[in-house]
Amino acid sequence: MDENTPLYGGGKGVLVSSERSINNGDTANTKNLSLHNHSGTHIDFPNHFFANGKTSEMYDAAYWIFSDPFIINLETDEDQMIAFSEEQLNSIPSKTDFLILKTGFGKFRNEEKYWNSNPGLSPELADQLRKKTPMLRVIGLDLISITSFKNREIGRKAHREFLKSENPFLLVEDMDLSQLDSNPKSIICTPLMIKGLDGSPVTIIAKLK
Repeated sequence: MDENTPLYGGGKGVLVSSERSINNGDTANTKNLSLHNHSGTHIDFPNHFFANGKTSEMYDAAYWIFSDPFIINLETDEDQMIAFSEEQLNSIPSKTDFLILKTGFGKFRNEEKYWNSNPGLSPELADQLRKKTPMLRVIGLDLISITSFKNREIGRKAHREFLKSENPFLLVEDMDLSQLDSNPKSIICTPLMIKGLDGSPVTIIAKLK
């Protein structure tokens, strides 16, 4: 992440400033970091849309290891609300625990359309996935948000449907999937663990072989 990292709505929120500098006579270099908690590749916890929803510290370490990830490639247009065909839904193994949606929209990450005209997820997709994939815990995608910026009310509904407490799907948004062309063998997802957050930057490590 850096000062050019795009944020939902076109904001800029990643700042790195020097606190101490060897070049200025200090004994060590240190930096101050300032960033929105939904910066870069980040995860949404249920508290993002529910006042009593789980926050960052309420998951144990084992939660973040995924042994059955699955990637699905989707063709998308600007501002589209993404829904699955029956064929696409049936292609997802029922044991999937981390579902990756590769839309290709990430190629626009350095353009305004990445946040201004991004596709989003249809709210109805949440319950379809609950029925098809009972082991699913996390959905990740190469969109800045599951909310289409031009369809924000529908996007808010989608967030609530995916994050609702009965069986929430955590959401990893703004993933770089440009080099991922096949199913990973496993995934480790490591959020920046600061207590009480509704969302947090994450690092995704995928084992490919």
